Amino acid sequence: MTIRTTLGILTLAAASALTACKQEIHPRDHNGLQLSYLCDGSLATAYGEELLEREDCGSGKMVIPTARLEDVPRFASPYALCETPVEAQTADERFDCFERRFWDAYSDGRRQVRQDALRYMSSLIQLAEAGNDGTPEYVQKLSRLYQLRGMFYMAMGIENGALQYVLFNRLFSGRDFARVAQLEPGNFVASSFNVTMDMANLRVFGKHAQAQELARQAVLTAWHAGTPDVIEPINVGSMFAVSGVTMHYPLQSGVPALTLEATLAVGCIPEVTFCLENTPHAPFARPGLEYHLAELYARLGMRDEYIQQLEVVAQQPGYAEWAWHDMVELQRADPDRLLQKFASYGDDQYSEGYATRNMGCVFCHGRI
Repeated sequence: MTIRTTLGILTLAAASALTACKQEIHPRDHNGLQLSYLCDGSLATAYGEELLEREDCGSGKMVIPTARLEDVPRFASPYALCETPVEAQTADERFDCFERRFWDAYSDGRRQVRQDALRYMSSLIQLAEAGNDGTPEYVQKLSRLYQLRGMFYMAMGIENGALQYVLFNRLFSGRDFARVAQLEPGNFVASSFNVTMDMANLRVFGKHAQAQELARQAVLTAWHAGTPDVIEPINVGSMFAVSGVTMHYPLQSGVPALTLEATLAVGCIPEVTFCLENTPHAPFARPGLEYHLAELYARLGMRDEYIQQLEVVAQQPGYAEWAWHDMVELQRADPDRLLQKFASYGDDQYSEGYATRNMGCVFCHGRI
């Protein structure tokens, strides 16, 4: 029995338990046609089909992601971890060992592995701070440690059920991204990740006008960051950092439409390796990022573009081995299912998709 099949069985069991506590709502459009499949318990795969249903069961309430199902990654890590005790490492070794441990645990995805890595990385940051010699090269490397740990806190909060990193993000990822801003002003990627948490906080407290304005500014900043009128790697990275969230704002806010305009304008450029191929850092970047655009088309109800983009996803290297292969195949066979889900939100509700659920990071970066 494969890992995917085993997890599928576990997911079905979990789904049955969850749906027993949820009201099954099947909203219909003005013609009486069913808009989406909500809380029907028909989850066929571990990592996929639940994205085709509304987790809020049609209530419109904000849902904090639950910890995702975990198992040993199907693919081996390409990162050899350092064996030298942190206190005995040189400054360069610490930067290198931090990167290795970060990417190993980030792509592994399991909570315990990530917790162990977080303790290790935090000890390296303390030592790196103590050894800061103030040179531009050192400061930039130190900034990267904080950027990666901030991303790590976000991943654990969204994917592993470590809700303290979401509910009190200002004490964790927010603090790390603030340190990045001190060390490396103008780091738009770190600030883009940080602003997604600020948007979430505003939404939690019902400050929707402010959240939508912040979302618009985040998209425009990602679009126009760096050299004016030139698309650079900074634009690509920043756009992917924010668009997975901003595409799910209410349609009437105009934010999803602006997100599509900016996403198409920025595109993916040859100077960014993951725009061309899967990488050790993102072993499923190609199918994941192409699906990102497909979901954006579906969110805006652009049926023809969505269907065409699904075919692009299916042609990407690694697609057959990707954990979300089955989910995309379901959509290729029945494209109206996701379109109906998004239609059920109407014009005034926030929607949700892969980037706002418990697989937002491992979708591209996971070895699962």
